[in-house]
Amino acid sequence: SSHFAEADAKSVPFGRAPKPCTPRMDAYSTKKRQEDGICALTLNAPNRMQQRALSTSKLDSMKQEAEMAKEWHKKLVDDLAHTTSNCRGLAKDKNESRLWGGPNYRHVPPADGQTFEYRNKLEALQRVGSEVNMKQDAIAKAMADDYRTVRNTQPDTSVTSLQSWLQKYGTPTRQPEKEERFRTTPFKQRRIPHMGESEVKNMRLGAGIWRQRSETDLKGTWNFATAGH
Repeated sequence: SSHFAEADAKSVPFGRAPKPCTPRMDAYSTKKRQEDGICALTLNAPNRMQQRALSTSKLDSMKQEAEMAKEWHKKLVDDLAHTTSNCRGLAKDKNESRLWGGPNYRHVPPADGQTFEYRNKLEALQRVGSEVNMKQDAIAKAMADDYRTVRNTQPDTSVTSLQSWLQKYGTPTRQPEKEERFRTTPFKQRRIPHMGESEVKNMRLGAGIWRQRSETDLKGTWNFATAGH
């Protein structure tokens, strides 16, 4: 949004231009969501685009905050080394002050209060940190609105059977094959001597919804898997 763009422009440290904030997703995640029949329905919906834009903006601010923290740490390390050397010089000057002629002063009186550079960097860090919190609140609000919309969505009356559901949302990637353990797969029918093939069909229950037995992974129990609930 324009408010976040204005805030990003104000928080740019040391004159560096901010990178444009665009909702992006890696190619693998985009490909997987496009291939999924359900995820593809709302992949580029306005609310999803808004959430991705807010998440990208927050990530850019966090990267900017991390870069500023690195520079701030480097500055503190340099100041600490200078202060340590100045304190050691003061200790030597104190010992030499008892000698005839006095010391060759090494100690330099420090500046009173905080320098402009110190205040500037500290305020920039605080400003970017508050922007990250503000963007996180906006993301939480957008997700709450999305959840509310999903809960208020009415059932799809056009889907009346499993075939119509598969036709609308696509067939599963995992097919009922012998090598696929998550899908229920029929075994080859037994052959009865002098009678031909048996009409009984034995099924290997899929591990996707049926709980596996501990003694073998070829058979499943009749207990529906409840994911620990």
